[in-house]
Formats: sequence, structure tokens, C-alpha cells
Amino acid sequence: MLVHIKDDRDCYTVVLRNKSFCFNSTHCQYNDLVAAVKEGDEEKFLDRWNTKDLIESWSSGDFRIGNGVLWYRDEVINDVITERVISMIREKFNCQPMLRFLENLYQNPSFRACQELYSFLRHRFLPITSDGCFLAYKAVTSEYKDKYSEKIDNHPGSIVEMPRFRVDDNCNQGCGQGLHVGAIDYVRSYGRYGDKVVICKVNPADVVSVPLDSEQQKLRCCRYEVVAEYDGEIFEPVKDYDEEEQDWSLKSEWLTHEDNH
Repeated sequence: MLVHIKDDRDCYTVVLRNKSFCFNSTHCQYNDLVAAVKEGDEEKFLDRWNTKDLIESWSSGDFRIGNGVLWYRDEVINDVITERVISMIREKFNCQPMLRFLENLYQNPSFRACQELYSFLRHRFLPITSDGCFLAYKAVTSEYKDKYSEKIDNHPGSIVEMPRFRVDDNCNQGCGQGLHVGAIDYVRSYGRYGDKVVICKVNPADVVSVPLDSEQQKLRCCRYEVVAEYDGEIFEPVKDYDEEEQDWSLKSEWLTHEDNH
């Protein structure tokens, strides 16, 4: 066993070759590092410690670490995305869904919308699709109509959109104009007995605002695609679509759900 101290927050400090190494559960190799400590395997510990090489190798250089932060190309990555990258490395997913997500996100013309989206994504682990979108939920009527006007069709396969300039971008306005999707807890509070819940695919480029009310569990966008009817909890970030089976198959972990205007 390597010389180490573990505190009550599961943070380890390891002394090895006259150097100290500190890590906790946020480290992408946490489990392997703990195993190396218990096994007393110095080489294994040092090999797993080098997060920089691991991330850059995993992403073929698209992600890099500099000055203690994670970068994607020339952009510093928000902590929410950093946590997701670490989780995907742990779960041995390839980096392409996350790279596509960031490429889509950087197509969003609103800096504020991008920053607000991080707050929404932090609530639950919303699934990220293989083409870089994310999945959210929406409560609709028993006839798959929106609950606000009861005119918009939300059957699976429908694409719902409106001009972006007509979507309220004021995060202080809770019930502004726009297409709403949200986290599962918010949808449950919004829906009523007899309503249906659908799963919506949203491109991060189409996000306009995340209202501050409802603990930022809903968002307004200008476009979404209804991909399926909800019939159970979703706990995964990567989803693959099987065109032959016409089926969305969960592959990893991120969540959300919501309401409709």
C-alpha cells in the first residue's frame, strides 16, 4: 500500500517519490488510482495519474489541458462539460458525441444562451445524442397537442419550430413566448393525469433562454424534434439511433424533461 491519507470527503493525498498527489472522485481515473494505492503499485498509480495525456489521447487532441483547465480548441470548457468528459472517459465512451455537441453549441449566436444552457444541463444528466444534440422532456395532452394552445402537434416524428426572433430571450421571464422543454421533475409538476410525456431532441444551437424560475429546470428554444413517447426514467448521455429498428437506445448518462407552450 502506498503512503497516503484519505479524508472524510474521499479525497486522497498520496506521497510518492518525494512528491504529493491529491485527487478525489472528480478525477477521471479515480477508481484505478484508488486501486493502485491499495495495491501499492507505484507504476500503475503514476500511469493513471497523467490525466492530461489520457484526455488528449482519448479526444485525438481536440481537448487539451492548460493552466489547470480543460480546453476545446480555443475555448475554455465549462465545468459541466468537463464533468461530462471525465464521466465519458470513465465509462469508455468515444469522444465524438461530445465534440459534436460542442460544435453545435458554438453555432448558437447568443453568448448568454450558451451560458444559461450550462445551468440547465447541471440539473440532471441529460442524454447527449450521437449527433451532438440533447434530449429533454415535454408534457402534452392525451392527443399529443401542446398544453398551452392545444394546437401544436407533438406526435413522435414531429418537428416543431418557430422563428428564433419570436422566442423570448429574457431569462427573468418565466412564461415567455417560445417552445419549452425541460427536466423530468419539472414536467411532472407541469403535467396532469391523462397527459402524455414526449422526449424531444434539441440542438444546443437552437436554445434561446433558460428561465430563472423553476430552478432553471426548463428552457425555451426555437426548434425541437419529438423522437419518442416517454415511458420510463432516462439515466444516460449518449444515445444511438438505430435506423433499421427505428429505435433510440440508451448508451450512457445525462437527464432532463418538461412542459410546453
